[in-house]
Amino acid sequence: MSDEEDDFQLSELNWKLFRFLFSYLKPYSKRLLLASIAMLMVTVTTLAGPYLSKLAVDDYIMVGDLAGLNRIFILMIISYGVLWFSSYWQRYLASWVGQQIVGKIRKDFYSKLQRLSIDFFYQQRKGDIISRLTHDVNALSDLLTTGFINLLNDFFTLSGIVVIMLLLNLKLALVSFITIPVILFVVSYLGKKMRRAYRDVRQKLAQLNADVEESISNIRIVQALNREAVNTGEFKKLSWKNLKANLKAVSILAVLFPTISLSKVLGEVLVLWYGGWGVVKGSITLGVVVAFLGYVRRFFAPLANLSQVYNTYQSAGAALERIYEYILLEPEIKEPAEPLVPEGGFSGEIDFVDVDFAYDQEPVIKGFNLHLDSGDNFALVGKTGAGKTTVINLLTRLYDVDSGEILLDGIDLRKISFESLREVIGVVSQNVFLFNTSIKENIKYGNPKVTEKEVIKAAQKVHAHDFITGLPEGYETEVGEKGVKLSGGQKQLISFARTLLADPQILILDEATSSVDAYTEMLIQQALDELLAGRTAIMIAHRFSTLKKAEKIGVLEEGRLTSVGSHQEVLEENSTYQELYQKQLIK
Repeated sequence: MSDEEDDFQLSELNWKLFRFLFSYLKPYSKRLLLASIAMLMVTVTTLAGPYLSKLAVDDYIMVGDLAGLNRIFILMIISYGVLWFSSYWQRYLASWVGQQIVGKIRKDFYSKLQRLSIDFFYQQRKGDIISRLTHDVNALSDLLTTGFINLLNDFFTLSGIVVIMLLLNLKLALVSFITIPVILFVVSYLGKKMRRAYRDVRQKLAQLNADVEESISNIRIVQALNREAVNTGEFKKLSWKNLKANLKAVSILAVLFPTISLSKVLGEVLVLWYGGWGVVKGSITLGVVVAFLGYVRRFFAPLANLSQVYNTYQSAGAALERIYEYILLEPEIKEPAEPLVPEGGFSGEIDFVDVDFAYDQEPVIKGFNLHLDSGDNFALVGKTGAGKTTVINLLTRLYDVDSGEILLDGIDLRKISFESLREVIGVVSQNVFLFNTSIKENIKYGNPKVTEKEVIKAAQKVHAHDFITGLPEGYETEVGEKGVKLSGGQKQLISFARTLLADPQILILDEATSSVDAYTEMLIQQALDELLAGRTAIMIAHRFSTLKKAEKIGVLEEGRLTSVGSHQEVLEENSTYQELYQKQLIK
């Protein structure tokens, strides 16, 4: 990132970030007001201590008034009691509001991710997305829980000390303030460097998380290809980059501590030196010097606090930028403003009308036309790269067509709500994803309200019940991450049962039987008749055992639908289909 870009973000984007945060703070204004009142009480009692010490020395100790000294003693006890009580409520209320806001930001962030188009997830590394949702949101926690209130507390404390010191003795105050420019220069100079450093820390951490997530998720391939040593080397490089980024940030932060400590000591020395001369000459009272020493210590305490949490502010600022970057994103595939539903509900009639589509300006689907009546079973075949999966992606509206239209019961897909579309269309793909929970919960995933009896009935229909009951814990068996404890065929049967329970009007089988053994395929083929009954089905398949279920077969060649008809009709007229069919016979 260039200096110009960094300057723009600091001068322009930060105000947008503050407005973004304020939108979350506004609903909690009453509690924030109470926290602010408690903060003001903390400030007042903090400022009262040194002034009470001045009164004790000048008005009572120097004249031997013990009764007055006792009154000051009681006032100081009350003052520190109020300080304790106010500090508790300030921290509690600020933390409560902060945690509520962090939870709301995390929820909104997650909801935004759920709505983003599929292209976003293809272009971003999962580890980076997870890092922003977890680490970056957590980085906001300290800032939002106590950061803002403490910042205001420190500001009012510093301002109050300056005013009181100026009123007590102008010259002594000005002498005490000699070290302030040094602090301001250091904080101003290091601020920009800290911002860059902590942004770099976040980026390096995201890269590290992405590498770990990718390696662990594909550990079977890593071990099968003997990549352990190579991956470990790459991880060490990323880990070293993360370490260097953290060390750079820490080295910048470390400059603040000795600078503030030195300024504090110099301030006290100046007060003792100039104030001592004043006491000797009679122009300054001893009580004023005692008060100034107290105020100097209190003056640098907020600065010391700021220096200790400065990394928190900078880290949270960098994290907020990364979160806000995603919050600003809009899905390319948008919900219709006024969704339409056909009278009488969806029946499953599909029309592709002159559909064209390209990935990054590379044409994939060209002039695609197809009509399917409700209940039609259609098989789409073609060589690898012909565009079969793209047709399915367009029908499920993971992408929008570049030209033409896709109609569902006469309504353009772009005018149907996502919820309705997902209910109408069910997809069973070659690569089945199971969640790390029980078999029963995985089957219920598409329809959580179904009963256990309905789960068992669905499993029986797709011939999954026998293998499930043969497992030690039956339907309560945990399948492991991505279903690692089950075979490919078993996972496919569970996905069939899951789709059956969702009860879609349109069923898409994307190479759904290609990864199963002959026995499992036989079980699935037996279940397909019932699964397809009364539904419009589009099957992407090469196995003749699946193709013969289709009433119509279409051949896709380089994005164009070149033939549509029965198996025999297409076999006679289409050379590509003849070639694919002959390969099946040889197998």
